[in-house]
This record gives sequence, C-alpha cells and structure tokens, in this order.
Amino acid sequence: MNKNIIVSIFLLVLTISVFFSVKMWFNMDFVSISSNGVLAIFICVVVSLILGFGLMGLVFFSSRFGFDEQVDHNLETLLEKHKKL
Repeated sequence: MNKNIIVSIFLLVLTISVFFSVKMWFNMDFVSISSNGVLAIFICVVVSLILGFGLMGLVFFSSRFGFDEQVDHNLETLLEKHKKL
C-alpha cells in the first residue's frame, strides 16, 4: 500500500517536471544553439550517463562480493591505531 503511494507520487512529480521542461524548451525560441553546442550537450549527457552507470556498477559489485563488510567501522580502534603512529 505505502509502496504504491510513493511510486504514484514519484510518477506525478516526474510527469510534472517533464511537462514543464518540455514547455520551457519549446518556449525558448529566442535562444539558438549552434551545432557545436548541441554536440557538446550530447557528449556531456553521454559521458554523464556512462559515469553514472559505471559508478552504480561498482557499488553493486562491491556490495555483492563483500567488499563493504571488510571496512573497519570501529572508531576507537581506528583512533588507537593512528595514535601509535
């Protein structure tokens, strides 16, 4: 029940955001973007997506193979270790 409400609210916010973004895009007739500008935007979007996919892949890989459990979260032993140095 709660999951459906959260998903519905998310989809509503996403729909409103996309609607106003598209409306703003088509109302900006006074701005002209050259072909170099469009190419730069396209390259930035692609690189951002590749970076995001790669980082999320590393997060899932790290979690799946137990690298997250190897971290020492005990602050007291960490402080004692650095006091000895």
